[in-house]
Amino acid sequence: MSYQILIVDDEPLARQVIREYIDKLMADAEITEADDAIEAQRILGDRTVDILFLDINMPLMTGLELASTQETSTLTIFTTAYAEHAVEAFELAAFDYLVKPISFARFQKSFRRVVDHLASDQSAKTEWVMIKEGKRMYKVLHGEILYLQAYGDYVKIYTPEKTYLMKTKLSAIGQELPCQFARSHRSYVINIEKIAYVEGNHVVINDEKIPISDGYRAELLNRL
Repeated sequence: MSYQILIVDDEPLARQVIREYIDKLMADAEITEADDAIEAQRILGDRTVDILFLDINMPLMTGLELASTQETSTLTIFTTAYAEHAVEAFELAAFDYLVKPISFARFQKSFRRVVDHLASDQSAKTEWVMIKEGKRMYKVLHGEILYLQAYGDYVKIYTPEKTYLMKTKLSAIGQELPCQFARSHRSYVINIEKIAYVEGNHVVINDEKIPISDGYRAELLNRL
């Protein structure tokens, strides 16, 4: 299974080392980099990230400050040259804390542990989503969902028979969906198994055109 990984560090060499380590352990990982916490905050708001490698000492916003603002299921592994921040990092529910220079052996141990955790968490997930509309609760199988669309404080969930309206955020429900779902646009999550074809800046699912934004194009096409 491929995971979305974000590396955040203001030092290019530090990002390169982590990327090279990941490449040795998981060839199909989808890796994004950010050189400061502000850019990382934008990325985390736009897409689902499974594993976050986060430096602590960065300008404008520290890694600890960024982690304190996040309310996602992203597993955070802090990477820093300073061991004294470990207590504060684990108070922010850090998955691990790596002190630079990070050896490959230590990185490998941490990475295997986080991947095992994600795999066990994925296998424990249900195969459906429960949607409350009025007094009714609908059980909708993941395989029935064509795509999802952000709609203010709600999400529209499209199936061949019915469109449901669920009070949640697209980023929140997106984290609960299995790997056949992908973001095509900040307002859309699509079931890639339901794509009829791709044309220009959109995909077609069930005769409906769904936009592909530049920020998600490469990632989406790589998964098809």
